[in-house]
Amino acid sequence: MLFNSLTYLIFLPLVVFTYYLMPAKYRWCLLLACSYIFYMCWKPEYILLIITSTLVVFYTGKKISESISKKQKNRYLLLSIFVNLGILFFFKYYNFSVYNLQIILDQFNIVADIPVFKILLPVGISFYTFQAISYTADLYLDKIKPEKHLGYFALYITYFPQLVAGPIERYNDLMPQFKQKFEVNYPNLRYGINKILLGFFKKVVVADTLAIYVDYAFMNAEACNGLQHYLGLIFFAVQMFCDFSGYSDIAIGSARLMGIKLTENFNKPFKALSINDYWQRWHISLTNWIRDYIFYPIMYSRPKQLMVNTMIVFLAIGIWHGANVNYIIFGLIHGALTIIQYAYGRSKLFPQFKSKFGTAIRWLFNLHLLIFSAVFFRATSFDQATIILSKIFTDLKFGLSSIFVGISPFDFFLNIGLIVLLGLTALFNKELRFKKNFVYIGVMLMLILLFGQNREVQFIYFQF
Repeated sequence: MLFNSLTYLIFLPLVVFTYYLMPAKYRWCLLLACSYIFYMCWKPEYILLIITSTLVVFYTGKKISESISKKQKNRYLLLSIFVNLGILFFFKYYNFSVYNLQIILDQFNIVADIPVFKILLPVGISFYTFQAISYTADLYLDKIKPEKHLGYFALYITYFPQLVAGPIERYNDLMPQFKQKFEVNYPNLRYGINKILLGFFKKVVVADTLAIYVDYAFMNAEACNGLQHYLGLIFFAVQMFCDFSGYSDIAIGSARLMGIKLTENFNKPFKALSINDYWQRWHISLTNWIRDYIFYPIMYSRPKQLMVNTMIVFLAIGIWHGANVNYIIFGLIHGALTIIQYAYGRSKLFPQFKSKFGTAIRWLFNLHLLIFSAVFFRATSFDQATIILSKIFTDLKFGLSSIFVGISPFDFFLNIGLIVLLGLTALFNKELRFKKNFVYIGVMLMLILLFGQNREVQFIYFQF
């Protein structure tokens, strides 16, 4: 069930209406049932994977809290991590690993018939797996107390607004809210509706419109010239932001209708002055997860190897996104750039550009680092990425006629206008403010109906 579908627009109000009619002590039953239904609308049998993860983490968490010796705690911690990462590895990385292992074996003339499987990646598996592991890890570190109610814990793993593409929530942030008695609250309803409308605007108006140009440019990498690819990369950066943050806005808004506050996952990432700053603003819940459960532990065990540890972290970010060499390259590029920028910032040999003009130069330079590195995120192969980059630097052709590829002049300038509008609102800390909320709702609905793409396009991050 896609957020940008008619089904969800019927599903959500029914859930919210029933939620407030039910006694508070039974609301978890409604939300859990609706979360399972929401997930099963995609591929029903894969609900068994979530149930397996839920039961394993709940059981091992209980054992960790009851264990006296560290050896016992370690055993149950490893069991939980092994089962969850094992499921994730099989569905997301197994075929990729076999393919690359086969290439290595062929180099040594070793014949091995390792089976591969036609596996459909479960939606949201990377998100709910990381959320489950964070619970086990926090229990192990004595940061939280174990949940004793299996139903509430199952809801923590599967809460439908953030189930398939985050934000990746922590137990201490989300669980207490499930147990509160929320009444119908106008500020929450207003905030939720406004947030959902903003998410729809970002997704169906901006992201899906930009996708037309971006898809054409990448599918015709050889035919398009450098200017077309340069614009394609700019459009893709905005498309990806609007697609993912649009999902997060709809998720946050949907939860707020029920009084539940989810983590904000974005903080104007294109204002970043460095790659490290960017990752403090982009997909914040993933960055915080990687920081707490990978970076801090390896820094504790290897405190003097900052560069190696940084590369490990960004390698993990790349691999998390998918079983593809391009994602690994994307992560390693960001890791290398982070190290270079860190060293530059500490150096006394180079100017630091701290004036307003210098800050603008740093911002523009960093923005282009993000745009150019994103080619590896979007390209379907390494060769396609290198073709696009080489075209940008060797085949620039200026002129209006050369920029209209796969799109009409009206739609092209509509894209530009939408980016400018977005820049004046979400990207640069300006908010559309109206004296009456119904005016905001009317404006957003008008923009969505007039300029929204009349098709259900899957969110980019659903594939992760």
